[in-house]
Amino acid sequence: MKHIAILRQPFFDMVLAGEKTIESRWGMNKGAPYGKISVGDEILLKETGKDVTAIAKAKRVEFFQLTPEKVEEIRVKYGKAIGTDKFEDWQSTLQKKYCTLIWLEDVKKVEPLKVPRSNGAGWIVLKGE
Repeated sequence: MKHIAILRQPFFDMVLAGEKTIESRWGMNKGAPYGKISVGDEILLKETGKDVTAIAKAKRVEFFQLTPEKVEEIRVKYGKAIGTDKFEDWQSTLQKKYCTLIWLEDVKKVEPLKVPRSNGAGWIVLKGE
């Protein structure tokens, strides 16, 4: 399956530079990519407000139902690879109920690819892929 991940700065550049190797998605609901992404899926990477300019593959995927203790465990165990030092407010994740961690591999720049607007969604599962 294919996905579009919309990333804001500095996270987009961190993924391309190999500094951020785990993409994390935190939510109050089980929204995509929670339960919708699998190992080997292709992820089109798009910086907020721009075209898709990179792709990656999901090397490993884990889904979590969160407690404040689990959030802290994720932060300690995977924080550097997620880029937690760049979070403005790590505390806000304590309110979330679900988390998806996606280990990225084969990150490559691609020629700009136009995709439909996400209308505020941070993750899109492409239908029929």
